[in-house]
Amino acid sequence: MSRTSINGLLGRGSMFVFSPDQFQRLLKINPDWKTHRLLDLGAGDGEVTKIMSPHFEEIYATELSETMIWQLQKKKYRVLGINEWQNTGFQYDVISCLNLLDRCDQPLTLLKDIRSVLEPTQGRVILALVLPFHPYVENELSLCVCL
Repeated sequence: MSRTSINGLLGRGSMFVFSPDQFQRLLKINPDWKTHRLLDLGAGDGEVTKIMSPHFEEIYATELSETMIWQLQKKKYRVLGINEWQNTGFQYDVISCLNLLDRCDQPLTLLKDIRSVLEPTQGRVILALVLPFHPYVENELSLCVCL
């Protein structure tokens, strides 16, 4: 069992990246702003997703850890498979990729996939990266496929 799954079982490991107010300032939006689709890649337990979710009609998430997938499903987020989000046939208005690139064996492929499904005229990517960059691939699936 991975560290991520253990943290999910214990109800630990929630990540803090921004508050609701900081999210709104980052995107330069007001509290009432709303758009169509959010994709949160590597969403973990969904606590950061919850901060972003009031601004979206549809919320999608990806995650490798079965325990974290369970946490996301409890929150009623649509969980997409790691080979599914790039092939849904629609585009996302906002894609968040928070502290994930260092967990992926092929981060450039992940970035290219993000670009290919982002709404081209007004789509936004929220990217957070742990520095200094030290790759840590926790799950063997990450060796073959990027989240």
